[in-house]
Amino acid sequence: MKSLEITVKEKMSALAGTAHSFEHVKRVFRIAAFLAEKEKAYTELVQVGALLHDVGWAVGEPHNEAGARLAGEILRELRYPEEKSVKVVRIVLFHPIDFRSKLETLEEKVVWDADKIDLLGALGIARGFHWHGKKPFDTTVKTAFEVYTPIYGMLNTATAKKIAKKRNELTMAFLSALESELSLADLGIK
Repeated sequence: MKSLEITVKEKMSALAGTAHSFEHVKRVFRIAAFLAEKEKAYTELVQVGALLHDVGWAVGEPHNEAGARLAGEILRELRYPEEKSVKVVRIVLFHPIDFRSKLETLEEKVVWDADKIDLLGALGIARGFHWHGKKPFDTTVKTAFEVYTPIYGMLNTATAKKIAKKRNELTMAFLSALESELSLADLGIK
């Protein structure tokens, strides 16, 4: 696991300071490991999948497809068993929010949930606004409402829903305050 972590950190070094940096990967790894233990998932597959889930951001887009290819290459170089590699590649390929319906295994669902939990709460909001960078403010705000509002209800595991409840409440409170301030309702102006 340590050699994989070193490899992924090196591959993602150009992403330092971004919303998809290795720091994000480390948080997802820790959340996923916790979920795997509680949900009785195959911890090794979850941990390997979590470490590799965003490696594609370092090489191209769509990041999940680029990441799945790169994950396969990295795992071959590390002589990781082929039958496990195939499962990890699926975790990487289907971790974006739009692929929730393609998730088949508990391990895929656990990594998906861990990645989405890192999109909730103050941290998730900060990551989202940072990731949108120089896009128009209105576009970023619209995206925030579209992306954050459904995430909690999409989580796959009971443990994910339990641990993410407070982050979701914070996210919804932020979006409510943002909506109120954008319309000036918070100031009583019509």
